This record gives sequence, C-alpha cells and structure tokens, in this order.
Amino acid sequence: MDTPAKSVGIVIATRFEAAPLLRAFGFRKAGRHLYQADRDGQKVLLAISGIGREPARRASYRLCDAGAKELISAGYCGALAPELRVGDLITDRIATSPVAVWKRADRMALAEKAGAQAVDMETQAIIEAGTRRGVPIRVLRVVSDRLGDDISPLLGDEPAFSPSRIALRLLNPFNWPHALTMWRQSQVAGRRLVQALRDHLGKTAAMS
Repeated sequence: MDTPAKSVGIVIATRFEAAPLLRAFGFRKAGRHLYQADRDGQKVLLAISGIGREPARRASYRLCDAGAKELISAGYCGALAPELRVGDLITDRIATSPVAVWKRADRMALAEKAGAQAVDMETQAIIEAGTRRGVPIRVLRVVSDRLGDDISPLLGDEPAFSPSRIALRLLNPFNWPHALTMWRQSQVAGRRLVQALRDHLGKTAAMS
C-alpha cells in the first residue's frame, strides 16, 4: 500500500494518555498497539509504546518503518518548575528519567540538578530514534502533575500504571482524594493535549 507524502507518527506511552486523542481524532485500530487516522490529507499513526525509553524507541522505529515523516513525543509529564500548572504545554527542556518520578521529594531533587522544566520517561529515546532515521521530532507534552504533587500513595513505586494495583489501593479511603485529584488533573491535561495536537496537525497540513 502506498504511503502518502505526509505521514505523522505519534508515540505515547499508555492507553490512559492516548484515550483523549483516540476519541477526538477518530483513530481506528491498525495493528497491535497501533492506530491510524486521516486528517487534512495527512495519515496520522499513533503507537502506544509502553512506559520507558526502550519501548518508546521501538515504537519510534516502528512508526518510521510504517512511513512516518515526523515523530511526535506526546503525552503527560511532571513539572520540575514551580510556575508550571496542570495543562501547561511543554515543547522543549524536558528531562527523560529511567525511573518514575512520582514522589514530591524525587521530583524536587531532580529539579535541582536537571536543566529542564519537566520530566517524562520516553522523550529522549524518541528524539534519538528520529535523529537516527532522519525525521524531525516534535514534543507535545502536557503537565499533569505539579512540582509539589505526590501521587505515589495511589500509584506506588512501580514505573507503570497497573489498574489492579490501583484498585487495591483504592480500598483504602485515604487514597480517594489522590484518585480524585489525579482524575481531575488528567482531564485538564487530556483536553490540552488534544488541542495541542489539533493545532500542530493544522500547521503541518497548511505547510504541505
């Protein structure tokens, strides 16, 4: 099957982060953890990579092999700067950590030593993969957790979202406020991510 001249590949770590995009842009399943949508003459591919650098790197290469002429690191991130608020769009100066930085103390320690304004677990690998394949890379990350937030009581120390473990922790009423805060902030971040991608795709369509 011929690949259109303009094809955009989006790498996003989790189904949780991808859900607003899948709904808003009418993505349809195109393979295992792979989705496709057509927008303004562009083929848009979205790969749910899993959390971490190596899964993101593999997803990036997969999208390039599928014809992506641009890679986008999309999803949520944690703030490393006190002025950042939930819903702020981050397009540069993002640190990629090999471990989850969900605890307040860990995030503040990273903020002190990293010359970055936000942190995630995938972007650097996506940049490296895109550079190796010679395609441009864009970062569209939205703050879902502020510098002072601590969501480890709900998510634990694991570097991944586990619905079963979260469900067990929700048996403890102490964690209900954490869950409500996380849900509210993810709703704000999800809406902003949809808008950021809509704006970006509009610009790339106008230039093609």
